[in-house]
Amino acid sequence: MKRLAFIFLITTACLRAEAQQELWGTASLGGEFNGGFIYKSDSIGDNLEIVHHFKKDIDGENISALLLGSNHKLYGLASSGGQGGSANVFQSGTFFEYDLTTNQFRVIEHFGPLSTKLPGVFMPNGDGKHSLTEVSPGLIYGIAMQGSYVFSYNLNTGVFGNPIVVPNYNGGATNSSLRNRIAEGFYKAADGNLYAATFTNSSCPIPNPNMGSIFRVVPATNTLTIPYKASCIAENGYTYNGYFAEVSGKLYGTTNGGGTANQGVIYEYTPSSNVYVKRHDFQGGVASNSFYPTSLVLANNGKLYGTTWGGGVPEQNLPGGGGILYEFDLQTNTFTKKYDFLMGVGWLGDVGAFPSSLVKGVNGKLYGGTQFGVFEYNTTTNELRMAGRFWNLGFTPSLLQLCRKPTYQNQSSTTREVCAGETFTLDLASPNANTVTWSHNTTNVPSQTTSKLIIDLFSATDAGTWICTMTNECGTTTSQTFTLELNSPFQPSITADGTVEFCAGENVTLKAPDGFNAYTWSTGATSQEIVVNEGGEYSVSVNNGCESPQSELVTVTVHELPLSPTGIESPSYNKLKAIGNSPAYVWTHDGAELSEQTSEIEITESGLYQVWGKNNEGCLSADFASLAFIVTSLENDITRHISIYPNPTNNVAYVNVSGELLGPVEVMLFNAKGQLVITQSAYFNREGNVIPLEDLPSGLYHLQLRNASLTTWANVIIR
Repeated sequence: MKRLAFIFLITTACLRAEAQQELWGTASLGGEFNGGFIYKSDSIGDNLEIVHHFKKDIDGENISALLLGSNHKLYGLASSGGQGGSANVFQSGTFFEYDLTTNQFRVIEHFGPLSTKLPGVFMPNGDGKHSLTEVSPGLIYGIAMQGSYVFSYNLNTGVFGNPIVVPNYNGGATNSSLRNRIAEGFYKAADGNLYAATFTNSSCPIPNPNMGSIFRVVPATNTLTIPYKASCIAENGYTYNGYFAEVSGKLYGTTNGGGTANQGVIYEYTPSSNVYVKRHDFQGGVASNSFYPTSLVLANNGKLYGTTWGGGVPEQNLPGGGGILYEFDLQTNTFTKKYDFLMGVGWLGDVGAFPSSLVKGVNGKLYGGTQFGVFEYNTTTNELRMAGRFWNLGFTPSLLQLCRKPTYQNQSSTTREVCAGETFTLDLASPNANTVTWSHNTTNVPSQTTSKLIIDLFSATDAGTWICTMTNECGTTTSQTFTLELNSPFQPSITADGTVEFCAGENVTLKAPDGFNAYTWSTGATSQEIVVNEGGEYSVSVNNGCESPQSELVTVTVHELPLSPTGIESPSYNKLKAIGNSPAYVWTHDGAELSEQTSEIEITESGLYQVWGKNNEGCLSADFASLAFIVTSLENDITRHISIYPNPTNNVAYVNVSGELLGPVEVMLFNAKGQLVITQSAYFNREGNVIPLEDLPSGLYHLQLRNASLTTWANVIIR
């Protein structure tokens, strides 16, 4: 039982590890914008998904194979397009990055006239070729200018450079200076050196120098040498292409030309002895019918496998064939065609033609691509299966096997303000992390074990930096650093523009502090200030993204008004009395407030008198009573211009006047309510002037005499 359990544990671990394995690749052309695309599938080529479509004038076109950097990001080149090409798309290209952790694509550099980092450099190698090499951790070499230029890029600093100068050589009919052209990127061999094949240069300077050579670079010194140049014998192969496969310290590659049928060869190169050996001639016709070979791959059975773009079974639209998959046994030097790629009816469901270079999967099977998608080849059963499909055309596809570290959803904002007391959630949505830890201010938080950070009732102790570490069988991913800040608005205070205790009909303005996004009053109002004319308790909360506590209550007291006086009566010739039941009164004489606040006042001047009720809180009544009153004496007015007799009287009053009132006079008589009851014109002598008073009720009356120069008053009492 223990042994079975051990086997089960190992099997489970292997399955988990294989689940993280994925195939990633590019198509140099095709896709939504016909500029190429990046795609991925699971470890056996199924569940294929296009993750990025290239826009020609933005991202570039004619895409290279991908390089997996030590930072777990993918890098590639587009041989044309991008933003730097101006009117000439063949003087441009791009260098791009795809972050496997966050699934984000970006162009690092636009080659061509716009480039300030690599001025005068354009047309990097694309078309599905291996064009990038990480020569040491964090340092990439790339190929540009149709293979004649090597640039470097530092993953850590973002700095570009030109570490190696590709030497020219003499050749041609005039023995002129020609450029070396590197076919694909550098291969890092077991001896620690970098090797690359060229399709130019040879030991035959004139008249046929373009046969190929092998470069060697010592990374420590960036020293470039050309240890081997193609011989003048065409049967040995020429126009070296492709990437190397290495077996026991020997490098294996192919050529496009040469050999006995001039269809190319498979060759062996031993760096330690600088020995080149042709191992196989590609043939036309029925023998193998193959040409334009791609790179080789070493399978688990110790044999080399490769594909060709041409040859195989001729078809109506492809008389030269759509390519083959072949096996080469190094021990017996035996070449065997294993599969013929057919265009068929050109349907996307067919396997398709023009196969790409092969890669070895973690399961030991080989994978490659056609213009229709990804295929799988089993070296044990010799079976070829069509796996994931593009469902549109993808030209010169490339493939890369990788083990996917934990991924997570990139967050555009890494600083968050969190309201006090709220639940905070940050979901990184990692689909392939086996274990997750969160650290808060560098301290591990054992309770957080998923890629979703959840904090209940956020407080000041939760503020600070948070980092998520996710791990699976392929490695560890560290997330962005997130800074959480406590947003806790202070308790606001209310200010009033006046007293909060007042009489009905008045109001006060209550105002909350400045500088907040929103306001909420206990009344439901949402303005910064409110006008209050009703008594009660008022509070406000403010919001700057988070709701503040309620302010302290402000109590507004509104006093009721007393009843208005119903009138004014005159108990005597010089007294007025308000008719009402208020505890106090406010009197005015011709608009000027008097000091007396009793219901009855004594007056000495004639004029307009008004009175308001006043309660104990100092509030005045809404309305007032009014009386125009004339103050008189019993016999003489206060200015001694008039004397009246008898006074009191019954039906007639006799009036003596001073010299100022002799002659024409206007006579007016008012009752105690200020109402005019008699008006007449008279001619006064000094004594004995008569004013009839018939039919007037008893009471106090006010007599006014007026001429051009004088107006005077006197009281008359009628019995």
